[in-house]
Amino acid sequence: MPEGPVAAMYQRYMDASNRRDYHAVSEFLTDDYVEEYPQSGERVRGLANVRAILENYPGGGVQPGNLYMGTARLVGAEERWVMTPTFAVLRVTGTADNYTAVVRARYPDETDWYIISIIELREMKIRKSTIFFAPVFEAPAWRAQWVEPMETAGG
Repeated sequence: MPEGPVAAMYQRYMDASNRRDYHAVSEFLTDDYVEEYPQSGERVRGLANVRAILENYPGGGVQPGNLYMGTARLVGAEERWVMTPTFAVLRVTGTADNYTAVVRARYPDETDWYIISIIELREMKIRKSTIFFAPVFEAPAWRAQWVEPMETAGG
């Protein structure tokens, strides 16, 4: 799990998202929160619009059977393993009020994606997120002679 106060805050934000606790999600965002998706050219303004998108997400977000099965972490005794739901925070880095978060996600259609969020904070709340989405894909065979396999979270 990422370390530091901002990383811990972001982890709690993602945990609230995974639980579909939209009231708790809004507590991590400023009242004038903005979310941008450069790949689709969309901008979301305000908590009401963010919440409406979350509540109307196709596939209903996290539901039984819709868990991210790629990342496991040890909780409690050695014999007790749990799987990380939908969004797994892999890394949060930055300074002052500007951070980048790397998240691995399982979508309702069971595809795995990496999500990169460029985050601007104000008083330890997220004021703006610019989010890039990238699907996981198999490495092409043609470049195998020049690369080495990389251990990835869940992969």
